[in-house]
Parts: sequence; structure tokens; C-alpha cells
Amino acid sequence: MTPAAQALTLVGALCATIAGSALYLRHVTMPRPPVGRFTRSDIAVMFVVLSTLPLVYLHLPATLVGVVFGTVFTLACGAGLAPLTGGRTAAALAVGLGGLVMASGLAGWEPLHTVCGDLLLVLAVIAVGNMWVQTGMTAAQVAALAALLAPYDLLATGLGSVTADLVRHVAGTPFTPLLTIAGNGSTIAAGLGDCLMLTLWPLAATKAYGRRAGAYAVAIGVTVVGAVLLGAVTGLLHGGVPLLTPLGPCIAAHYLYLRSRHGAERRTRDWRGAADPRPDGRPATAWAGALSTAADADRSTHPEGTWLAVEAGRVIAAGASPGAARRAAREAGHPGLPDVLAVPPRT
Repeated sequence: MTPAAQALTLVGALCATIAGSALYLRHVTMPRPPVGRFTRSDIAVMFVVLSTLPLVYLHLPATLVGVVFGTVFTLACGAGLAPLTGGRTAAALAVGLGGLVMASGLAGWEPLHTVCGDLLLVLAVIAVGNMWVQTGMTAAQVAALAALLAPYDLLATGLGSVTADLVRHVAGTPFTPLLTIAGNGSTIAAGLGDCLMLTLWPLAATKAYGRRAGAYAVAIGVTVVGAVLLGAVTGLLHGGVPLLTPLGPCIAAHYLYLRSRHGAERRTRDWRGAADPRPDGRPATAWAGALSTAADADRSTHPEGTWLAVEAGRVIAAGASPGAARRAAREAGHPGLPDVLAVPPRT
């Protein structure tokens, strides 16, 4: 595979990750964890943690760092699959995929190891991005995080060697924080932070200002990636390229434009009730009302906290979790992806 083909494949993999995240946001509701909403201090803490962890990892045994990455990726993958398949099935699939990554890496089966490792990372990124956005991270907070990471990435990747040292440090372990495309003895890769930010901004923009804003966010990210990879392929850029350095200001500028043009962004609860029209053509507010009516009508037969799968305004199945409800719907002869919601508390 030529460098140009590797670059195009990487762009395709990143586009697939973004598309998967967008579909997940549109069709899957992740259970809200028992934590509060994101605040400015949370973003500051997140930046400090993300910028200091690579330095910590460099002073830990490579095997331990690999175990940390493998555990985090597997847990995130399981959390993302749970609303689709149910908790136990999701855990089995995530552990199985993680085990396959480890086994293929230790056995030296490079093609299989690369494909499985990339798949695990992509699923983890989709899950984490949706978890953050669906639990209240705002577009302003994503833009602020991107702006903070831009100079850090320049120092750690472009001018310094922290990122390169970390990649070399974990190179011999089965789990690495890279989306890797290999070919003809050379590799091209995007880091975990790059993948997450490329995915996170379209999700946040969609939630805050609608699908058109999300589409422009995708276009901005893909354009930046394409320009950087073009520079790398043509030899204009050498070594590790700090992708977040150009991407961060672009995200911040896009947010400021959206804010000036459309005003304050939608809150999470407003987005859930007043997003784009649903597949049956009804406005989302009417759709949400139908879901609530269906849940209210059925709560006499299901205890509080039960998850209901709802299709065309009627309950078609129930389960202890979103994934269990969808699995029960499939077993009852409904192959689609129904909406799910919890039985509301009795008043």
C-alpha cells in the first residue's frame, strides 16, 4: 500500500468513526450516570489530566501502560454496546474483542492485530464521545477543550518528543492509543486524542445547533485531516504532526460563528425534546410526546426503572436496560432499532 493509499484509508477510517458516532447519537440513548453536569472546572481538570498522563505513562512499565489502555478501551466498548445488546452480551463482546487484540498481538499476527485494535479503539471513541455529549458536555466546553489542547499538542508532538516517546514506549504492547493503517513496512496513524476530538465536535455541534452545524463540523475536521495528511505524503511535513494544533482553532472559530449567528446553544434536555424530525416525519416534540404517552400507559404493568422499547407510539418490549429492551423487541419480531425510555416514576 502506497503512502497516498494509506492516507486515504486513514481518512476513510476517521470518517467511518464520525459517521458511527452520529448514528449512535441519533438512535441510541445512553443511560445517564449518577453524576452532575459538566462545568468549566471539569474541562480544566480534564485538560490537566490529558496533558500530564503521557508524562506519567513514560515512567511506568510498558506492560502496565498497555494493560491500562486495554482496560479502558474494553470498558468503554462495553458501555457503548450495552444499550444495543444488553449488559452481559456487551461485556462478552467487548472482552472477546479485547482478548482477540491481546492474543493476536502476542502471537505476532499483525494484520489481525491491527484490524481488531483499530475496531476496539473506534468503538471506544464512539462510546466516550456519545457519553460525554449525551450527559451534558456543551459545544462551548468542547471548543474550550480543543483550544487548550492545540498549544499542548504543538509542544508535545510538533516541537517536543513526548508523543513520539510514548508511542515508542508502548510499541511492544498489544494495546496502543493509535488508529493505525499499515502497509509495505510503514505505518500512518491518528492518535486517540485526535480521533476523539474529530468525533466529539460534530456531536456537540449537532446537539447544540442542529444537524447542519454538525455536518459543517464534520467538513471542518475532514478538511484539516486531509490537509495535514497531504503535507505528510508530499513531504512538506515530517515526523509527528500535531493534528490538534490546526484543528483546535478551527473548532473554536466554528463555535464562535455558531454562537454569533444562532445565539445560545440548546441544552441537553431541549435537544432531546426538540431535535430534528424523526423517521416517521413527525416533529421530535410530537415523537417525544408519543413516547411519554406510551410509557405512561404501560407503567401500570412495569415497575419504575424498567426500560421500554417503543415503536410507532406503542410499547413493543421491555427490559431491565436499554439493550435488554431492544433485544426483547428483536426476539418479539421487531428487527429495527426502536426508541427506548425508562418507565417514569409514579406520582
